[in-house]
Amino acid sequence: MTKDLNRPHTTEQASDAVDLREEHVPRPLAAVWGAFLYEGLMVSSRNPERRKHVLLRWKESRAELITQSCGYLDRLWLLSRDRLRDVAWPDRPFEEEVVTQFGELLGYHLILNDGELPDEKEADAVIRYLVDRFFGARAEPGAGTDK
Repeated sequence: MTKDLNRPHTTEQASDAVDLREEHVPRPLAAVWGAFLYEGLMVSSRNPERRKHVLLRWKESRAELITQSCGYLDRLWLLSRDRLRDVAWPDRPFEEEVVTQFGELLGYHLILNDGELPDEKEADAVIRYLVDRFFGARAEPGAGTDK
């Protein structure tokens, strides 16, 4: 099933149609989500020095930080695509409320854990929480991690 994701937000600029059966995040959407993820990772209105703090703790190149951070996009896609299928497209910007916030949490994790990104299980718990919250479900971090 191909669903038209034509809407007046960022996804509209990425593609006219995205196949929600894809196992991996579709390439046009990956570019948009990657930008939002990186923005959350590096920018904080509460911490103007955020970028500097992230890069001081990250022990690899900036390109490697982008590559490893974007590795979470497939998890984000797999844990949200069925919910996206159930709506024509949310009125609120998914990219800002889920993808950017996940990037922000990745940055906090990296800063607080000596440059380490979370493992898949920990990342999945956070993604599920953000997706559930976005779609109005009541969930706590860690809920449903046994799926």
